[in-house]
This record gives sequence, structure tokens and C-alpha cells, in this order.
Amino acid sequence: MSEADWRLQKQATGIPGLDRLTHGGLPRGQATLVLGDPGTGKTVLGLQILANAVEQGEGGLFVTFEESPAQLKRNADSFSWGGTLTESKAWSAIDARSSIGTEIAGGFDIDGLLAVITSRVKGRKDPWIVIDGIDQLLQRQPEPGAAIDQVRQINDHCERHGWTLLLSGKTGDSGLSPRYLEGIEFMLPTMVLLTARVIDRRLNRFLRVAKYRGSDHMTDEIPMVMNSRGIQLPYVTAPGEWRAKADTERVSTGIERLDKLLGGGLYRGSSLLISGRPGTAKSTLAASIAQATAERGERALLVSFDEMEAPYVRNLVSVGLELQPQIDEERIRFYSRSATGCLISEHLLELQRLIEDFRPHCLVIDPISALLKAPGSEGPRPAIEWLIDLTRKEGITAVMTALTDEGDPEGESTLGQVSTIADTWISLDYNVRAGERNRSISIVKSRGTAHSNQQRELLLSDDGVDLADVYEFGTEVLMGTARAQKQSEEQSAMRRAAMERERRRKDLERRVEQARNELSRLTTELELQEQEAKESSRIAYRHAEAVTRGRQPDAQDDEGGEG
Repeated sequence: MSEADWRLQKQATGIPGLDRLTHGGLPRGQATLVLGDPGTGKTVLGLQILANAVEQGEGGLFVTFEESPAQLKRNADSFSWGGTLTESKAWSAIDARSSIGTEIAGGFDIDGLLAVITSRVKGRKDPWIVIDGIDQLLQRQPEPGAAIDQVRQINDHCERHGWTLLLSGKTGDSGLSPRYLEGIEFMLPTMVLLTARVIDRRLNRFLRVAKYRGSDHMTDEIPMVMNSRGIQLPYVTAPGEWRAKADTERVSTGIERLDKLLGGGLYRGSSLLISGRPGTAKSTLAASIAQATAERGERALLVSFDEMEAPYVRNLVSVGLELQPQIDEERIRFYSRSATGCLISEHLLELQRLIEDFRPHCLVIDPISALLKAPGSEGPRPAIEWLIDLTRKEGITAVMTALTDEGDPEGESTLGQVSTIADTWISLDYNVRAGERNRSISIVKSRGTAHSNQQRELLLSDDGVDLADVYEFGTEVLMGTARAQKQSEEQSAMRRAAMERERRRKDLERRVEQARNELSRLTTELELQEQEAKESSRIAYRHAEAVTRGRQPDAQDDEGGEG
């Protein structure tokens, strides 16, 4: 026996979640047992695998012990892949039901069924053999051991031919398999369990790979959704699939002053949580980011769990946000959804479909806390974690709003602890002072960003959203009327100080002018005194000269001659 003969090979089912759970698919050329209660999706699982096989050129055979082939095709046609089965000849259905009124005596000879199966799949490449409702046949065996032998015979026959076998049956009341199939779960190499439980009055379906010999696989019980696309398994991620690059590009929030507080904006592909009480402008801030995305020529997907599109868009006009032109140009796509109308896993799959269809650069979910009201067994946290991981992988900037408690604006009790997952957390609140309520904004955290730790006033006006300058008074940050009043008081004080300075300036100018006039007068008086002094000096000098000349000898001789 060569290595290729004994080494385990896998055949993909075409159901992404199931192939990820099993790390590649179910064992090729071997049998897989699917057990579940009524309504858990056993038949749909087999039909969907066959439809995917037909699309891949493999084909197969569906043996039904419960429904007619016509019923199978009608049921399959209700799914998106149903047309593949109804229009293709690469598969066929065998009606193995007993005729009405038939009395069965003795055991059922399985050889005839195997002969029909062999003739139907002859020449087909890697066919799937789906035997649905095998319990309907085997419960008619006279002894429980005979049922196990026939299952082994079917398994051995398919294994010899290299056919991949899928057997489905109902779960017993007290165990994994009913009495007539006891021990089959130990004989077959792979077993998948489908269960359904009513939680919060809603039917929740689950899938678990109970065993898979020779292969690593996920053993968790995974929420399963059945919708128009068939069976889908959210939360399932293949190993190493979530690999997101750390983008260094910044994208604007549409509010210049907020961008400055965030060091230039948000990192592309990061996640932002905007939390706050009702009326703190969470939706307005999120819509501003969506509009800024559209104005850059990018696409924004806005999902609202609270409001319909028309009133949502109308209300934003009052704060200067015109979303309708961007919606008309397909730059913004608005999607409204009821939080309580679906399971959490169904919400998640719908969001994934919207992302795949629209390929947005920015995703706004308003509010993410609405998922707390959605029914489901797993709670909102796994869904939020999975969604943030998806946006990071796709490089989508995620913006989520969340409603917080009255006395705990930064609490995590109503946020599903999403605040620990988000890259940036902005908290909005009210500042109540002197009978006035003003909106405030603060950045609680922003990974990888040097951000402001100051609380700022959030302003809403006809011109849009803006932040007021920080106005500190002692240890407080004043907002609203208190800020305006204090600013008015300071401006009045500044005006009074300016007037006082002007008065003093004019007084000094007057005194300087008086001093100058006095100086001019004194200068003139001094000049007059100097002139008088000079004149007196000249008179005195002349008098002295006259006296001097009168005492000279010539004058004495004249006097002596006369005597």
C-alpha cells in the first residue's frame, strides 16, 4: 500500500465555516455521520454539500428515506444555490421510501440499494453519496446488531470505490444515537452533531464536530444560521486567516479640532468606540466621520439599529450634515435593521454580507450596544470581537457607538466590554452647571497616538460639529453659559483695564505737555536772565573801563599843572 493510499485526504464541502472547522473538509473516501434533532438542518446540509460539489464538477447522489425527490428539489430551490441542483444533471436523487401500506417482514437487503447507487454514480468524478434519514431504514431491522452491520457494509462499499459518504440520522432521546444505531458513533471516523435549543423564545441552532479521526479540528459548539444562503457558520476563522497590516495613514474625522486632539486623525483600519448617554451626539459624531469618508471619494457603510434612513438623514441636516447627496452617489450606503428581529449570529452574517457587497472604507454601526438586546446564546462580545477582527483584516475603519448608563458614562457593563477591544475610545457626556446642560467630549484612550487628555466642549450648530477652545478657571473647565459669562467678565475687565490704561496714557501725555510748556517757559526765562546778565556784565565792564581811564597819569598831570 502506497502512502497515497493510507494518508488521510479531505474533500471540501464548499461550506466555508465547516471547511474551516475541519481544516479542509470531510475525509475523502470515508463516511461521516450527521446526527441531529428534527429541524436542525441535516437534509439542508447534505443538499448544500451536493450543490457545491456540482459547482466544482464533482457531482453525487442523494438517497432519501423521508422526502420525495420532487420535495427535495422544491426545498432546495428556496436557497440561493438551489438552481444548481434543479438545473444540473451531475447529481440524482433516489427515492428509497417504503410504499404506503407496505408491511415489512424480515430484514432489509442493503445489496440492492448499493447496486443502484453504483450504477447511478458510475463514471462521475469524486462523487458525494448522501444517505438522508438512514434511521428510517435501519430501525426496521429485526435486531439492533443488523443495523450496525449494514452501516458498516455501506461504509466499506463506498470506501472501496473512493466515494465520500454522508449519513444522516436523528438523535436519540437519551444519547447521541438512537437504540438501533448504538455503537455507530464509535465505528465511523467522523461525526457531526447538529442541535437546536430555544433561548429567549428563539430557536438557536448549533454545529459541533464530535470526532474526526486522524485530523486536527475545532471541537467548539458553533452557532449555526440557516437562511437563504443555506447553512452558515459565523465566528469560524481558519488558522492564520486574520492577518492585518498596521496602516500608518491617518483619516480625518471631519472635525479639524478633533483630528488635532487625535494626533492627525484615526489610523486607517482601526476601530473607534463612541460612548455616551442619550442625546450626547454619538450618532452625529459617527455620521460626521461617515460624511468625511464620502467627501474623500471613499465609501462608507452606515448601519443603524435605532432609526430608519429618512428621519436619520433629515435630523442630521439640522447640524450641517448633508448625507443625502452622498447616498445618491453611492458613496454612503444606509442600512437599517431591528436589533431584536434576529439572532446575534444572524446580525453578524448580514453585516458580513453587506461588507462583501459594498466594500466600504469606513463602517459605522449605530449603536453596537443594540446587540445586547438581540437574542442569542453566545452574547454580543464574540460577535463584536469577530466583527472588529474582520474590519482590521479588510483595512476598514470601524466606528461604533454605544449607549452607557446614567451614572457610569465610562462603564463597560452596557458596552459588552467592547471598550477593551477598540483602538480608540471617545466618551461623550453632559456637563451640568448653573441649570444648564452642555455636551462634553474626552478621549479615554487611543492606541499608538499621543492624544489630548483634556475634556472639551462639543458644539452643535447649523455649520456642523466643532469643539470649543479649552477654558480653564482654576481647576475647572467652564462650558456653555458659564464659559460665555466668564469670557464676558474677562472681556469687560480687559476693556476696563484698557480704558484705565488709556486714561493714564492721556494723563501722562497731558503732564508731559505741561512739563514741556513749563520747560519752554523756564527756558525762555533763563534766556532772558542770561541776556540781562550779559547786558549787566557789559554795563559793568564799560563802567569799569571808564573808572580805569579816569585814574591814568595823563589825567593826574593835567590836574597838577593847573595847580
